[in-house]
Amino acid sequence: MPTRSGDTIYDQRGTPLTLGRLLKSGGAGSVFLLKERPQEVAKLYHSSKDAPVYERKLRAMLELQPELPAVEENGQRLVQIAWPVSLLRDRARQFIGFTMPILDVSATSDLEHVLQERQARAEGLPTGLGAKMTLAANLAAMLATLHRRQHYVVDLKPLNVRFYRETLYIAMLDCDGFSIQGKGERFPAGQVTPDYLAAEFQQRGVSAGAEEAQDRFALAVMVFQLLNSGLHPYAGRPKGAALPSDLPGRIAANLYPYGRKAHAQMLPSPVSGHEAFPAALRELFDRAFSTEARRRPTAQEWATLLLDYARRSAGHLVKCSRDAAHQHFAGMPCAACARAALLAGSARAAKAKSRRKDGNGGKRRQPARRPTGHVAAAPRAPLGHTAPAGQAGTASTLPGIGTRAAMAVIGTLLLGWVMGWGMPAFRRYADLAVPAMADGLPLGIHLVMLGIAILAFVLFVPVLILSRRP
Repeated sequence: MPTRSGDTIYDQRGTPLTLGRLLKSGGAGSVFLLKERPQEVAKLYHSSKDAPVYERKLRAMLELQPELPAVEENGQRLVQIAWPVSLLRDRARQFIGFTMPILDVSATSDLEHVLQERQARAEGLPTGLGAKMTLAANLAAMLATLHRRQHYVVDLKPLNVRFYRETLYIAMLDCDGFSIQGKGERFPAGQVTPDYLAAEFQQRGVSAGAEEAQDRFALAVMVFQLLNSGLHPYAGRPKGAALPSDLPGRIAANLYPYGRKAHAQMLPSPVSGHEAFPAALRELFDRAFSTEARRRPTAQEWATLLLDYARRSAGHLVKCSRDAAHQHFAGMPCAACARAALLAGSARAAKAKSRRKDGNGGKRRQPARRPTGHVAAAPRAPLGHTAPAGQAGTASTLPGIGTRAAMAVIGTLLLGWVMGWGMPAFRRYADLAVPAMADGLPLGIHLVMLGIAILAFVLFVPVLILSRRP
């Protein structure tokens, strides 16, 4: 199988093509430039194990192509979707991959990067509501076109969608991973992302025939994030500790807190701008995140509404009178201003708290401990420092090294003396032919004293010798 630059491959008509530079290599295959076709690239699969399925799937994609042609804008050719152009084979005429239009990745960015304003500003990406509305409308329009051919993305999320920075057109890659409708055969998608997976699919996955319901849900999540500063529609403040804290768990439990009717168990995030959305937009979100999947708006419904809001001539979006960089819906308050004020207030409160802490020398007052029936251990001085003289509980009460050595010597001599004293008594007792009870009394006294001496020697002398002064 051809795997490196310079190898020869063949398109479905038998035309030879030469592999150019390797662009990227992923889990399923590698993408190469083509020397004879500068506007196309070749994707070659790593394994021939599933080649028959891939070939049938790609044939279905070629037969049912979506109407998403490249767009000419300011003399540039903008590829909207990297859809297959031709099948590829090796010298033995075995299927090995396909060609697709080359997409200028350097002119695009991940949709993920435009969700958070700080990251968007750092990368020079648009932050205004008008630009994000246009992105949302273009995304919905692209999905509506795919759905008309019964093709579904399934693993739809911001990280899998790119957009052209200058024109805000959507660009999609890795289309061979979509769920594709063939002639009498459905080719499923292999991946899903739990944070964008509808409630009914969280446990059992996306079933055959339900792919469009999943795309509708994921599209609504992405539109909500685009129009609400990246906030996920299932992020919020739970009213009870027993509620799930993760997004997939909240989706499965239908804990959507941004509806026109307040949720009984969840509160919305304080930085959310959903209350500044017009009624028509909020109605679509309520339908999208309701407990009934059949009520979810189609991609075409989203495209129709969002394109109307994105059109400047319609006047649905206006500039903020306080901050020219902000936009808001006509007749509604500026959500960007409200969010900025809230964040600024939080920052001032945190700064004031830090200043108060610094004013107290950075020390925190420790609460008094209640008696527990045990004597508290004396505080230890910091390592490398000597405890102050006269501080209660920190001075050592152990004897000095000379005293301990003298006690060890005395203890040893005492043990020897007791043993020497007891030996004559033992010999006298042993020499008796018939010893009486009174004869054994001195010997018993000597044995008790010997035991005490041994115990004192074994327990106390080593402790005195080895003890360390603090």
